[in-house]
Amino acid sequence: MYTRPNSGWEMLFFALFLGACESEQAVEELRAGEIKLTSPEPGAFLAEGSTAAKGRAAALTGVSVNGVEAEVDAGSFTTDVNLERGVNVIEALGTDGHGDIHYARNGVLAGEFEAAEDEVADAIHLRVNEGGLRKIGELAAEGLQPATLNSVLTAANPVYSDTYAWDTVTIAADVESVSFDAAQFDFTPRDGALALEVEIPNLYVDIYAYGDALGFGFDSDVAMWASSAVLRADVYAEAKRGRIAVEIGEVTVELLDFGYDTTLLPGSVEDYLLVDTIRATLEEMLVAKIQEMVPPLLDETLSGLDPSYSTELMGLTVEMAFSFAELEIDDDGIALIMDMEINVPPSGIHSAPGYLGAKLGTPDVDTHADLGGAVSDNLINRMLYEAWQGGLLDMTLSTEDGSLSPLMLAPLKVTEGSISVTALLPPVVVERDGQLQAQIGELLVAIDAPGNALGDHLLVSVNAFAPLEVFAADGALTLKLGTPDVVLMVRESSAGGTDESTTALIEEVLPLDLLFSLIGDFSFPLPALYGIEIDEGSASRDASGVYTALEVSLN
Repeated sequence: MYTRPNSGWEMLFFALFLGACESEQAVEELRAGEIKLTSPEPGAFLAEGSTAAKGRAAALTGVSVNGVEAEVDAGSFTTDVNLERGVNVIEALGTDGHGDIHYARNGVLAGEFEAAEDEVADAIHLRVNEGGLRKIGELAAEGLQPATLNSVLTAANPVYSDTYAWDTVTIAADVESVSFDAAQFDFTPRDGALALEVEIPNLYVDIYAYGDALGFGFDSDVAMWASSAVLRADVYAEAKRGRIAVEIGEVTVELLDFGYDTTLLPGSVEDYLLVDTIRATLEEMLVAKIQEMVPPLLDETLSGLDPSYSTELMGLTVEMAFSFAELEIDDDGIALIMDMEINVPPSGIHSAPGYLGAKLGTPDVDTHADLGGAVSDNLINRMLYEAWQGGLLDMTLSTEDGSLSPLMLAPLKVTEGSISVTALLPPVVVERDGQLQAQIGELLVAIDAPGNALGDHLLVSVNAFAPLEVFAADGALTLKLGTPDVVLMVRESSAGGTDESTTALIEEVLPLDLLFSLIGDFSFPLPALYGIEIDEGSASRDASGVYTALEVSLN
């Protein structure tokens, strides 16, 4: 009997048929009164908006998902639910014949996800306003001291030398000392440039003049003074290739109430030549000094706003690098925008389409504080994502090695065991009712404690929603968790019984406060003007809904 060989298509269909049969056989039989959510799965990354929720229910009525009624057909149900941006708990409910409610809960993350390989654009907006510019002026004034000019001028001695009247008169002059009161630097912003005015009050110059007049040698003291020297220039700044470039325009100098005393010079000496020459030399020196010191000082000061840093966090190297994307000078001060790159070596435990992103607008940055700023949610969510990728939320604590206090197990009436934590979803921050909220989805907590009445082995899913206090202190932006609202679901229990009954018991005894205290606060360095420490700062939500606004005072 001839048998036709199986074609490739027949083999494929046969394999699919067998697979389908195996899948049907693999479907878990539900107990009466049991409900399961099969889709979306716990820890899923989904789009914001409507999504299909599917599951199975046995001997239950009034099945609903997040309050939306679902029809049960042959033990299966499906309905559409709406997902908000951030962590969502999808909860399926049903009622058995005794009136008892049964439920299943899956935590998912909804939104648009940005590739973690790219930099975070518009991560930080900053403004250096009037108070900040005043601080920069104070820094500049500290760099212009009499000793500075003395060293420059005395190194140029003699500052004047000449021969005239048919070589019958020769004269030279050395600057012996320059003195003045504290200089004042004022940076006044206007559209496109900073108008710089430097005032050097009570300028006084001691000069030693010497030479020969008609065969007679002489030496005498000469003095020059001005009530103040005033220098003016426009200063320009821009962002170039991630850095700040500063240039200074033409510098003019004016000596107010200028005077001099040359009475001790011989009458044959044309003193005005000496005075004019030394005055011009002094003015040139002042101009050169301002041109030399102002651009690098402003460059260093503004570049000091870069909060890039590298640190060790729980054994992992965290590198955060910022670059200046834009710089604009307007009538209120200097506006800067920084992009961010962050790198944490991945643990290999987690994979995801990216971090939770937001469409960023233009924040309303304070124009009155010394430093005004706005930190984007994208920056914070990228940092939290990288921390999650690096395994910073995954930990195992044990009484055996001392990392777990027996007090944490006391509610379970045992003194020995271990707690392991694995986060299926990255923590995120989103705005809820005008306040920043931290959300943790599908944090799996495995408790292995022999003798525990709830089972030697428990696996509990934790979804938590906590208000997030953001504040600036000690040079850092700190995110502090408030008291969380927690949604639990037992995934595994060696004690038997229904998931709902075990969940209810765990809600009463699991030391969640202690568990969340292990996560702790999250902080990173704040931008600060070069050489100036942050005194105090406040933080609030920006009207855009995706930025946290900062107002910072400087010492």
